[in-house]
Amino acid sequence: MKLRSTAAAVAIAATATMGLAACGGEEAPKAKDAWNASQESAGKYKSMEVKASGKSNGKPASFTIKGDVDGDPQTLSGEMEGGKMEAVIVGSKSYIKADSAYWKSAMGNSGASSAMTSMMADKWVESPESNSGDTSDTLKDLVKELKDDNNASNKKLLSDKATVTDEKVDGKDAWKIESEDKKVKAWVSKEDSRDVLKVEGWEAKGSSNGEEMTTVNFVSHDKDYGIKAPSGAKKMTDLIKG
Repeated sequence: MKLRSTAAAVAIAATATMGLAACGGEEAPKAKDAWNASQESAGKYKSMEVKASGKSNGKPASFTIKGDVDGDPQTLSGEMEGGKMEAVIVGSKSYIKADSAYWKSAMGNSGASSAMTSMMADKWVESPESNSGDTSDTLKDLVKELKDDNNASNKKLLSDKATVTDEKVDGKDAWKIESEDKKVKAWVSKEDSRDVLKVEGWEAKGSSNGEEMTTVNFVSHDKDYGIKAPSGAKKMTDLIKG
């Protein structure tokens, strides 16, 4: 009787455990369905913050971009052109602050460039309005590429041969989509929106400012980032006049 009771208790416990496991398990979505949902969600974002690493004009770069997808207001900060820089776009005006290493690389090493570098290094400079386009289009171009099914990286993620596994990224529950050749990876949220959380090895077809963001962390979206014009910015023409 005792043995029979013990066996029954074990059987009940085993059945309960199996039932809990079955309830807790999640069936992974198909790669195409998950990435299509991510593409659709990204196309609806009004503002974003992303942290990216890759190359800018062939040199290693890492930077953070946040602000309106349409480009105004928006900020960009990080390391590019061998130096450090910050850029702010507010009200169709573009401001930049960078160290001497950045300006030397960006402007060349002529005598005139060296003089300009000394004048502008570590100061907020108001750039001509026509110079703001390349920076302000970065998020817009990123979203455009994410939505483009003809993008080579997207084709790999949408393939029937892409795999989907359960994997956390930055502490968040996520589905990891990986291309057949394992060169392109994307992590998307488990919510129905499948918000993009991170991509690795994902490449855009190219942009006019020479930036290649091969690893991108999608920090947040649809927020008011409180971006304002920097105080004390000098116009470039005023700096030249001295």
